[in-house]
Amino acid sequence: MTDVTGEGRANRFMLVLLALHRITCLAPAVVTCAYGAYRSAWANLGLLVAATAWNAVLFGVARRRGWFPTALVHLDVLLAGTVLVAVTANLTTDVGAPNWGNLLVQASGSLVGAALTRPWAVAGDLLVLVLIQSLVIVAVGPGPSVPALVHAVNGVACFALVAGFAVRYLRRTGRNLDRTNAQRLAAEADAAADHARFVTRLAHHRTLHDTVLTTLTLIARGVADPGRPEVRRRCARDAEVVRGLLGDGSDVEFGTLGEALRDVVSEASLLGLRVRYQGATVPADVPPQVVAALRAAAREALNNVVKHAGVEHAWLTVTVEGRLLRVTVVDRGRGFRPEEAPPGFGFRHSIVDRVAEVGGRARVSSEPGAGTCVELTWAG
Repeated sequence: MTDVTGEGRANRFMLVLLALHRITCLAPAVVTCAYGAYRSAWANLGLLVAATAWNAVLFGVARRRGWFPTALVHLDVLLAGTVLVAVTANLTTDVGAPNWGNLLVQASGSLVGAALTRPWAVAGDLLVLVLIQSLVIVAVGPGPSVPALVHAVNGVACFALVAGFAVRYLRRTGRNLDRTNAQRLAAEADAAADHARFVTRLAHHRTLHDTVLTTLTLIARGVADPGRPEVRRRCARDAEVVRGLLGDGSDVEFGTLGEALRDVVSEASLLGLRVRYQGATVPADVPPQVVAALRAAAREALNNVVKHAGVEHAWLTVTVEGRLLRVTVVDRGRGFRPEEAPPGFGFRHSIVDRVAEVGGRARVSSEPGAGTCVELTWAG
């Protein structure tokens, strides 16, 4: 399974870079095969094939496991030193050619710096590579060459240092990114949970405002007589609503908009409001969430008639004009000036916001002494 963490991605990136480095180190061997720079071209070809096969095995194992096993890194150091000795022994003295064995030693040094984590293991493997290079330089030269030795040590150490720094920097960056992403996801989860709790509380507030609070307000104002059977039935229904909120919080669902609005009319009648319902053209395919929103908004509009209009009659009408569905609640009561009305929870949250949440609109028109019209529209 691929490691999808930041550190895993850093390892895969470094694996590619180290593989490309190996390819550039083996390329000179391919180019010089036709130069006649070797005592035995077949021996050089055999070394090249063996080195290529080993690298294929090494990087294949690293790709499957996600990184280089320590034992294979140590073995790579020994094989790189062996190849350097063999290539040097196979080179002729009269034809100048690059010793690709030195390049392979440098590539092995970069692998040591990148793959090993214990300082003593890194130092030990690099020391082996430097000693082999030094012995080869001393053996083939007319005498000890200090610049050549310094160049050899510098090459191995430089590649090891760069590779070690790169892999550790990339891993640290990957871990920081993982930590940042985890914090972001946790913050988003907390925000989503807070939003879900807010939506739930708002839904509960709307439901309580439209049922229990309205009933209690009307009883407190003397508009509804708690001794009347219809008011007691209304109180019983409100009690069921409260029990539902204390349970799973679910509300009653209706199959069609017509059924929902007829239930609203029935609820209003329990408070003494006679509602004339006209809904012969109510469509049967209105989405459930739209049915719930229009039902709740119409119920609150009728509650407002009972609380504020001072009349005993209202009209609830449903019309369809093309794709536009319109639900209208009209009364001929006191009326008011909407621009002068104080903001309240009921009209905004129980009517305007509910309808807007399903893509509809709510509009109220009223004048003192001329009654009130609440119009709910939704385009299917």
